[in-house]
Amino acid sequence: MTQDRIFQEKYYDSHDGLKLYYRDYNQENSPKIPLLCLHGLTRNSKDFDKFARHFSPTHRVISLDMRGRGRSDHDPDYNNYHIPIYAQDVLTFLAHEKIDRVITVGTSMGGLISMTIGAIKPDALHGIVLNDIGPEIDPKGIERISAYVGKGGILKNWQQAIEGVKQVNGPMFPDYDLSDWDFFARNTYRAQKDGTIAADYDPAIRTALEESSENAVPIDLWPLFESLIKIPMMTLRGENSDILSSETLEKMADIHPKFTKITVPNRAHTPDLSEDISLQGINKFINQL
Repeated sequence: MTQDRIFQEKYYDSHDGLKLYYRDYNQENSPKIPLLCLHGLTRNSKDFDKFARHFSPTHRVISLDMRGRGRSDHDPDYNNYHIPIYAQDVLTFLAHEKIDRVITVGTSMGGLISMTIGAIKPDALHGIVLNDIGPEIDPKGIERISAYVGKGGILKNWQQAIEGVKQVNGPMFPDYDLSDWDFFARNTYRAQKDGTIAADYDPAIRTALEESSENAVPIDLWPLFESLIKIPMMTLRGENSDILSSETLEKMADIHPKFTKITVPNRAHTPDLSEDISLQGINKFINQL
């Protein structure tokens, strides 16, 4: 590893034969419970690089590329792009690495995966950090996300990518400067062999999202959340989030006896977890476990 590349790049095989990628920071040097980072719907392991660099001096930090994202294989059957399959992939990963317990740090979809794992195998979770997600999701946010998933197209260069992510996400991160938008774009897109830039996820995820929305029977996730009350939990909410409402956050705090909540200013969906308030809050939470 170079000085800049402080993580190891690794792969494991899913239960159905896909090759799935993960980044492993500080694999051998910490006796503490590892932090397992799970990204959002169209995101990938790169999102957690600043977070991982902050915590890796004291903790092993692992960030996964879920199937269909980043360097992980795309699934030939888009019907497998859903939460139970992702949860199975995470459990397969834990078995692969022989890790008994982790603290999950789940952004959006990654938080739903965390809650599912907590219901399936609660002993595997020492704690849960939810980043701007809960058991009740605001329909306005779902509508916004559905409008852009899978519609990125092919871009000519990185400048076009930077301008695009800034146009779409500017209101969510009003304090971002040019370097922040460059980092955001390079976490969102990937350079192709011909020099063009494309979104770093399988476009078929849009098809899976559309069909699940059309055919889904409304599911009450509060019983799932209530089943996790024995697992210490922290939830961060972007001040201007259109996914996790302040009312839902308060209800979560009322129900869960081991609950910590933080509202992150100047953020919508989602905090990027490099904010001082996020890092300090998570550090305090995991050190109290």
